[in-house]
Amino acid sequence: MSTRTNLRPMVVMNAVDMSQSETSLVTVLQSITKAAYAVTWTGTSPVGTLSIQASNDYSIEPSGIVNNAGTWTTLTLQYNGSAVTTIPVSGNTGTGLIDITTSAYAIRLIYTAASGTGKLTATIVGKVS
Repeated sequence: MSTRTNLRPMVVMNAVDMSQSETSLVTVLQSITKAAYAVTWTGTSPVGTLSIQASNDYSIEPSGIVNNAGTWTTLTLQYNGSAVTTIPVSGNTGTGLIDITTSAYAIRLIYTAASGTGKLTATIVGKVS
């Protein structure tokens, strides 16, 4: 059995309405240095963008009560060989994987709607690199 820290697959957006902008559940990374969001969507010409935000001052009680909502900063990611802050989402169906290497305490996924309708699901996993 491995003693390496990891984050098992966890759904952070479950069939959210793509006609509206949405923010995922927050994932506390603590000692995890690599994470990945897998996203899938279906719909009628949904168009929007995805971005990742990070916070070092977000805090939550073990009971789930948020102590501090946090200060959130949008991360710069690599997409098709370029540094970007947003990744496009379009087409009636699609999938994507967003790889993240960070030392931030907590992260969340942001979907910003532009047009169309659909459902988006996102799952996160993580590990120590």
